[in-house]
Amino acid sequence: MIDGKALFEDLPRTEPVAIDLLDRILADHEGYVAALARLLRAGHRVIFVSGNHDPQLGFPGVRIRLRERLANAAGHVRFGDSVLFRTWFWQGPDGIHVEHGNQYDTYCSFRYPMAPFLPPERGHDREIHATVGSMAFRLLGARLGFLNPHVDASFLMDLDGYLRHWFKHYMFTDHSLALTWLKGAFTIATRVALGRDKGSPDRADQDAQAASHETGADVDDIAQHRELFAAPAEESFHRVLREFWVDRMTLGALSAVAVLTPAFFRNRTAVGIAIGLPLLFAAYELATPKITLDDNYRLIATRAETIQKIYRLKAVVFGHTHVPYGRWNDGVFFGNSGTWSAAYRDLECSEPVDPRGKPVIWLRAENGRLSGGLHRWNGHALVPDFEKVAPVDHQRFSESMPPAVGEPDAVPA
Repeated sequence: MIDGKALFEDLPRTEPVAIDLLDRILADHEGYVAALARLLRAGHRVIFVSGNHDPQLGFPGVRIRLRERLANAAGHVRFGDSVLFRTWFWQGPDGIHVEHGNQYDTYCSFRYPMAPFLPPERGHDREIHATVGSMAFRLLGARLGFLNPHVDASFLMDLDGYLRHWFKHYMFTDHSLALTWLKGAFTIATRVALGRDKGSPDRADQDAQAASHETGADVDDIAQHRELFAAPAEESFHRVLREFWVDRMTLGALSAVAVLTPAFFRNRTAVGIAIGLPLLFAAYELATPKITLDDNYRLIATRAETIQKIYRLKAVVFGHTHVPYGRWNDGVFFGNSGTWSAAYRDLECSEPVDPRGKPVIWLRAENGRLSGGLHRWNGHALVPDFEKVAPVDHQRFSESMPPAVGEPDAVPA
C-alpha cells in the first residue's frame, strides 16, 4: 500500500532502492524495532541471516542503516556492534548452524549466495539477480488477487482447483485471470531466456572464500556445502515453461485447433492431426511429471543432515519451507522455524491458524550440551511443541543467548 492505494512495484533491486525500502519497512513496524532494541539493551546480539526474501541485506549501505536504526532505538551507538549479518549462513561456537534453506530450492536458489548479483558485464551498478520464484510472485502471483503467498495450498492447485478458483473469484468480474497469467508467465519466460547467468569457477571460488571470511568456517567444508545447492531454475528453460503452464497451454491450444481441423479440411491428413496432437499432448504430460511441493520440501530437509556431517554440527536450523518441525537424532537437532507470516484461514484453504501459536526454534548451550527445540509463542509464553524438544528451564529464557562477542563480520565484495 502506498498513500492508501494498492500499487505493484517492480523496482530494480539495487542498493539505493533497498535502503529506501528498508526505511519504509522500519517506519511501518515500530513494535519490531522496539523489541529488538530491548534485546540489545539486555546484552544480547541480533544476527540477521539472509535468504531469498531479503538478499538486499548483503548491501553495505543496508547493513549500516539497519545498525544505525537499531542502535538509536536502543539508546546508544555502541549497541550497533551487537547487530551482526550473515549473507548465507551463521554458525555459532556451540555447533549450531542457521540458514534460510532457499539454496536447495531450484526456484529460489542463487548461483552465488554471497554475491547474488547480475553478471558484472551487464552494468556497473550491482543489482540482485532475481530468482524464478521471486519473479513468479512479483509478476504473477501477487497480481492474481485472491492467492495467499503464505498458504501453499492456496496457489499450488491442480487444473480443477484453478478452474474453481476462477469461477468463484473472477468469472463475474472485469479482472481477467487469463490475461494476468498470460502477461506474467510470458514476461517471466522472456526474462529467464534473456537473463541467464552461466557463471564461472572463479566466481564460485570467490563465493566460498567470502563465506569463509564472513563465518569463520573452513573453505574446503564450504566448497562441499556448495555442492548441495539446487541448480537455479533458469538453467532449464523447459522447467520454467512447465512450472508456469506455458507448455501445456500452448499444446492444449494446438490440440483444440487440431480437433476442429477435419471440419474444414476433409482428408486423412486433417484426421491424423486431429487424433495425433491430442495424443502427443497426453504422452507429454505422462512423460514429464512435475516435482511436487512435498517432494521439494523433503529434499530440502535431507540437505540439513548432510550439512551436519560436513561441519560436524550439533544443530541445523532452516526456514524457507514455512513448515515448522523439530527433531533430535542421536543428540543432534534438526529443525525448521516455520513462518510468522499471516497464514490466516485462506479463501481456498481450510487450514485454520494453529491454536498453539507461532513457531520458534529455541536452543540453549550449557556445559557443551544443547537442549531445547521447537516451541510455540502463544502471545504470553514460550511453550514446548509437544515431544519435539529436550527439557529446558523456561525461567532462564532471557539468559539463553550470550552477550556480544567479536566475530568476523566482513561485507563480501
